[in-house]
Amino acid sequence: MVILNPSFNDEEIKAAVDKVSELITKSGGEVYKSDNWGKRKLAYELNKQKMGIYIFFLFRAPSSTIGKIESFFKVFDPVLKFMVIRLGNKQIAALPKEVLGGIAAGTGVPPENSKTEGAAQGAEPPEEVKAGANV
Repeated sequence: MVILNPSFNDEEIKAAVDKVSELITKSGGEVYKSDNWGKRKLAYELNKQKMGIYIFFLFRAPSSTIGKIESFFKVFDPVLKFMVIRLGNKQIAALPKEVLGGIAAGTGVPPENSKTEGAAQGAEPPEEVKAGANV
């Protein structure tokens, strides 16, 4: 999930979405879906903005790519806020089949048994996450 600056027009939004998608694919990932949820009111003010354009990405990428994406979001001016979440096997199995395309239904693993992991693959969380540590 990415929240973009609300002053952007459609062309600038598309350019930002394309830039993020390109970064994911060049780093060995695969974007299954990018959804523009439109302009919505923020829960609290961010960078003197009360509204934001919400963009939802569903993708699969190696763990090294996730770090690159987060670093990119931190310096990419149009991004007000972002969040990357790893989906578990049950969550992946609950997704519609047309969204996942090449992933075998319910397994979370593509047919070629790739060892990549990311937003659309489950793995054992670190101990601090299991214990509910504050971030």
